[in-house]
Amino acid sequence: MRLRLRIAAVLGVFVAVNALFVLAVVWAYGVLLPAIVGGTFVLLSDGRLALSLLQFPVSWPTALLLVGLFLAGQLYYGYRRVLAHAGQQTGDSGAGTSETDDHNVDRIVRRLSMTADIPEPTIRVVDDDTPSCYTIGRFTDATIVVTTGLVARLDATELESVLAHEIGHIANRDVTLMTVTTLFLEITDRVYHSSMVARRAVLNPDSLSGQDRAALTWFLPLVALTSVFIAPILWLFPRVADWATRTLSQTREFAADAAAAEIAGNPLALATALIDLTDASETPAADLRTAKIRALCIVPSELVNGRETSSLPPISAASDDEDREQRVRSWLDGTTPSSVDETAGETQTHPPVDERVERLAALAADEEQTRTRVGRA
Repeated sequence: MRLRLRIAAVLGVFVAVNALFVLAVVWAYGVLLPAIVGGTFVLLSDGRLALSLLQFPVSWPTALLLVGLFLAGQLYYGYRRVLAHAGQQTGDSGAGTSETDDHNVDRIVRRLSMTADIPEPTIRVVDDDTPSCYTIGRFTDATIVVTTGLVARLDATELESVLAHEIGHIANRDVTLMTVTTLFLEITDRVYHSSMVARRAVLNPDSLSGQDRAALTWFLPLVALTSVFIAPILWLFPRVADWATRTLSQTREFAADAAAAEIAGNPLALATALIDLTDASETPAADLRTAKIRALCIVPSELVNGRETSSLPPISAASDDEDREQRVRSWLDGTTPSSVDETAGETQTHPPVDERVERLAALAADEEQTRTRVGRA
């Protein structure tokens, strides 16, 4: 419940910031700049200052429509961008037959989908040694991408728990949320960067693009006024969007972990899977604005880049729960906070792995206590 409330609060902030961003841009170019230009002429001609800033250039129904169109555009183009990028990474060229073949991963996902009561997602197994797993698409037509390296790395119970984690993302509609929030972060950052063209022309002219130079040539007064009066207003939005995106991204991982523990019924298996994947993956040093669907992976890692395949490596037999508990304890005892914080700080898309593992271990302990009480009764 606390995770849902936190996600709802962050989403509320996100929608509010979207609305404020649209309203701020409309007000800045529809009221602020015309008032400054007109007020300057009045001041020079009559010697009096006449600025009227407490107004809005469009009606409130029109403003709400603009906000709605802005959000809808992010959703539409965000999906197209993510799906296109994922298609390139997975070699979506029809070379594989994993969508039609019924293999072990298909059967596991089918059973987990029935347990979670969601539409069964499509499975794509990619021939790549990198142990990775992520989900793309919408709630009703989601696709879980699994690499052969992941299947080879994990045992049967760990693989089931990782797939349950992705099912939890689908049930929570996380792909939709992260698609929109990540795109909004890119939009606000680019808009602010564009508003600073005049300043960059003075301080670092070599950084200007062809479009920047064209804007300076044809619209120099507007560019200069934007840099002086509008850029300070736009400065806040990328920072708030960055905070909202990172907070939502990290919180949704905790929620998906909890959902996986409930769906698959083995929190320790997901904990040991996270340990294995963390030890096997190199955390990419990338900002959220360029990470794109890296934020959708179960642990932050480079995207897979292979062909679809219907040939799976053998799935290892499940380990004993006592062995898992010992592995979790040993790993947590040997993990220092500084190293974990450093890993999380490189991308900020995921919470620290040790915190996720600790929460899963606590869930396992709670389940064990519940079983003990039921057995005594």
